[in-house]
Amino acid sequence: MDLRKVDEVAVSPQSEDRVLIWWRQAGGWSSFAYVDEDSGWVDPGDVLWWLLSQGARLELVRPALSAAYPAFDVDAEVDRVTMPDRAEKRAKDEQRRRDARAEFMRARRQR
Repeated sequence: MDLRKVDEVAVSPQSEDRVLIWWRQAGGWSSFAYVDEDSGWVDPGDVLWWLLSQGARLELVRPALSAAYPAFDVDAEVDRVTMPDRAEKRAKDEQRRRDARAEFMRARRQR
């Protein structure tokens, strides 16, 4: 399935373990039933990654998932998966800045 040329995406939860995914291309609307029989419920993150792995653009997927799952933060999920060490890097950067500022202030007091 190639969703690279899709111009609209819609996500419609049907039950806890089934979500209907719609997309519009030049030829009209198509759909796919995403079913998770293993866990008994569909994780919105799984739907996100399925759509992206099929080539759908994030700017089309974001509003569709936000409408279907208002509590789901698409950008946070993308960051969590693509940049798992982001929080650690941010903390190290903040510590580096504090250390540099402390060193600057110490050098300034010694003058």
